[in-house]
Amino acid sequence: MFKKFTFKKIVLGVFLFSAGYATAETTIKEIKILGNQRVESETVNSYLPLKVGDAFDSAKMDQGLKDLFATGYFTDVHVTQEGQTLVVTVDENPIINRVAYEGNSKLKDDVIQEEVKLRPREVLSRTRIQEAQQRILEIYRRMGRFGAKVDPKIIKLPENRVDLVFEINEGAVTYVRKINFIGNKHFSSKKLEEQLLTKKTRWYRFFAVDDVYDPDRFVSDQQAIRKFYYDNGYPDFRIVASIAELSPDQKDFLLTFTVDEGQLYHFGKIDFVSHIASVKADALKDKVEFSEGDVFSGKMLEKAVNAITDAVGTQGFAFVAVEPKIEKNHETKTAAITFEIKEGPRVYIEKIVIVGNDRTRDDVLRREIALHEGDAYNAAKIKQSERNLKDLQYFKTATIETVQGSAPDQAQLLVKVEEQPTGELGLAGGYSTLDGPLANIRVVERNFRGTGQVVHADFTVAKKRQDFDVGILEPYFLDRNLAASADVFSIRSTRFSAYHQLTKGVNVGLGYKLSTYWLQSWTYGIRHDDVGHISPLASNIIRQQAGKSVISSLAHTVAYDRRDSRVNPTSGYLVSLTNTYAGLGGNVNYLRNELGANWYRALLEDVILGIKGSVGRIDRVQKTIRVVDSVQLGADSLRGFEYGGIGPCDTVTGDSLGGTRFWTSTAEVVFPIGLPTEFGIKGAVFTDVGATWRPGQKNANVVDENAARASAGFGVSWTSPFGPLRIDYAFPLKKKKYDKTQRILFGFSTRF
Repeated sequence: MFKKFTFKKIVLGVFLFSAGYATAETTIKEIKILGNQRVESETVNSYLPLKVGDAFDSAKMDQGLKDLFATGYFTDVHVTQEGQTLVVTVDENPIINRVAYEGNSKLKDDVIQEEVKLRPREVLSRTRIQEAQQRILEIYRRMGRFGAKVDPKIIKLPENRVDLVFEINEGAVTYVRKINFIGNKHFSSKKLEEQLLTKKTRWYRFFAVDDVYDPDRFVSDQQAIRKFYYDNGYPDFRIVASIAELSPDQKDFLLTFTVDEGQLYHFGKIDFVSHIASVKADALKDKVEFSEGDVFSGKMLEKAVNAITDAVGTQGFAFVAVEPKIEKNHETKTAAITFEIKEGPRVYIEKIVIVGNDRTRDDVLRREIALHEGDAYNAAKIKQSERNLKDLQYFKTATIETVQGSAPDQAQLLVKVEEQPTGELGLAGGYSTLDGPLANIRVVERNFRGTGQVVHADFTVAKKRQDFDVGILEPYFLDRNLAASADVFSIRSTRFSAYHQLTKGVNVGLGYKLSTYWLQSWTYGIRHDDVGHISPLASNIIRQQAGKSVISSLAHTVAYDRRDSRVNPTSGYLVSLTNTYAGLGGNVNYLRNELGANWYRALLEDVILGIKGSVGRIDRVQKTIRVVDSVQLGADSLRGFEYGGIGPCDTVTGDSLGGTRFWTSTAEVVFPIGLPTEFGIKGAVFTDVGATWRPGQKNANVVDENAARASAGFGVSWTSPFGPLRIDYAFPLKKKKYDKTQRILFGFSTRF
């Protein structure tokens, strides 16, 4: 019995001893770091999930291996167990001594360096090399160089340092050689090509880059085609496929758009449903510019939604949602529209965040945004704000995104802009039938010091006219919606052989909006006139008025502007009234009043009809109205006649004396002439009618008739890279025998 008990105890003791020995063998007593030169051992330890005292665990050892690799500090890592010691052996990544680029001529080193983000004294890893290589290739692809190649080379140096050299073969520019459309039946391929930002390469596009393939531009092109069809009556349109194929030699791209046009739709019944009791649907019908039976247009639909939103908003409803419900009838090919008007969710602007304006001050952007922190959310005002920012022309892109705020009823506006150069230097030369050969230098900074101020200096030297003008415009004077301006100028004119005129002066102005469409401005000017170099054969009236004068005048203008664009209007109208009084000091007195109106309408998509007219009079105050203050018609104001070629004149000398009563009218149709749109060349047919009479001073030799003169003609205009150029040929239809005609009018001016 005793022996049996003793044997059991011995067996148990041996088992316990073995277990204790095994536990001791699997416990980490030391962690050894080998191979590290720059990275501290403590840093390596910090990435290990195993510590001294922990039991060896193969899963944790593998995880430690992965974590150390993920740091990017090492090219190789080994984690092993040697007895009770955890041994970590590392092979450190080298340190960058220098980054160099070879073979690049189209991109400067600093431009590539800014994108690559590799710097000396940083740790180099294979992953970072691959990322840099891909980034360089991406830059060249954005430039249209899809054949570019980048080969990274590593030059080893002592102390585990390396020089990293990127050998670059920039390759040739990859142009868009051909654009194909498949499935288009209602619109020609040429018409669809005009909607694209991407153009086919042509010899005359040496100034442009839109014939170079750009993936982002290709995506925008697809959206442009969709919008074109949607705006022209094809709401079912879809792009089946869009493919950009690179030629085998990697020199050209072939773009192919496969489209399904669908059927042409017309507007069906137009109805309104108002869920706001005080908003009556009948009062909103005049805000819709299309009627039942008109061709469906997404553009007109969007315009109607904005007009209804604004109309309801003016009634005090900040939270309004106008939803156009479209019900298409596939049999009749009509789309019935129901404008549903309801109160939208009550959301307020919590914060406006502006990013990307490295140069332009925040307040310059904020004053163009029609909303402020705390205002009610308004989608129409956000769109208007986006248009305002783009119209500044300070930015390549300007977008406003709405993001969720800190609460469900709060929203933040994220304003993203990408700045572009705003300074311009213009050098131009040309010829004008009015002033002869000319040269022009113009310097403009449209965003001076990031404040939005416009500073300009303009010098023009021509055979018959020399101008000098330096000025500044502050669009938000005293931090208010006031446009203040100041100009210093000098003008020397020798347009008339009877006399020369030299004018020097200063103008200061102030303009502001009375409402959305009403504008008002005031301008005070003081100038010094010198009428000299009188010809011995000049009219006695001109002789009597020769000499020096000081003119101090105040001008007031009020205008109502409903044009869709101030630069290239295609619809709408502008009416203005200007009153100028000279006599606030000085020795010249008169009162001039002029009423003008312009009206535009698109007869076809690219055919614009413009009708312009003006009527006015100059009345004397105390003294006789001088010839140089009278109205001279002709040249660009009445084509087919010389400048000052109609109206009162001295029958003995033939000198033009100008008139104090006048009116003009022009009807002109501008249209494309079949050349590529990027040429900027358009044709025009026109008719001009006008008259001026009643000179400021008469004598027995003066002939004066208020009969109208008329002309008709055609012209060609070119928006050239150097400025607008236009040639008109006009022939008089109605004239007097003493009128001076001029059939060809050639004009050149700079554009900024």
